[in-house]
Amino acid sequence: MATERAEPRELIAALLAEGAESLPGLPALPVPPAAAAEDVIAVARRLALDGLPPGRWRPVSSPGLLRLAEALVVDEHPSAPGWTPEERERVTTWVAVLIEHRGEDGVQDLIRALDEGRNAA
Repeated sequence: MATERAEPRELIAALLAEGAESLPGLPALPVPPAAAAEDVIAVARRLALDGLPPGRWRPVSSPGLLRLAEALVVDEHPSAPGWTPEERERVTTWVAVLIEHRGEDGVQDLIRALDEGRNAA
């Protein structure tokens, strides 16, 4: 069992250390298309800060979390190619904070919230 738990960490460590090429095909996460500024940044920010006690939020995530957020969430977003570099940076920052404070559950909540927002429109 310990080996199974180590595999995702090893994969993530390898991705962060060496980088990974983007493969063709569908993204790993079922993320709906969305505008960066209006949708993704606002939802990620709200979810990242939701329920945190005052003073617990750190404005800067570790470089490792930033790379993780960019590689596994931002780069996989179907709308990311249309975002400006500034929008990509802001999305990456808020997704990293979300991961830092809520882990994978936060990313899943982000996907659900974006999907609900798309279905409500």
